[in-house]
Amino acid sequence: MNNYLFKQTFFLFVIIGFLDFIANKFYFYYTIWWFDMIMHFSAGVCVGMTILLTYFYFYKVKEVSFLKTVLMAIIGVAVVGLLWEVYELLIRVTSFDDGVAYYTDTASDLILDICGGILGSLYARRLLSK
Repeated sequence: MNNYLFKQTFFLFVIIGFLDFIANKFYFYYTIWWFDMIMHFSAGVCVGMTILLTYFYFYKVKEVSFLKTVLMAIIGVAVVGLLWEVYELLIRVTSFDDGVAYYTDTASDLILDICGGILGSLYARRLLSK
């Protein structure tokens, strides 16, 4: 089942990469206000699946508790999401000078990342427990 989950995770990763390429080429992040939200949620799903897949691969466990699954997703996706926000600051896609808009956008991005991560890790847990 790990192979099936890996294929699904990789396929989702490729889809996200393709959508990001198209969005940058056609300025979707600036012209479609909700596109960024879809991308953050989808990336959260992908990262959540990757976290659980990696955990199962390295620790060779058969089952993970529901609470541990959710906590791994929240912590892992929050770390990746925060690193992404720092990256955006470093390449000057956004700035603290944007004021309240910066903080609300960042908070929204992190919430969507975490929600997607929880969904992705629960989906991965369900697949791996079969």
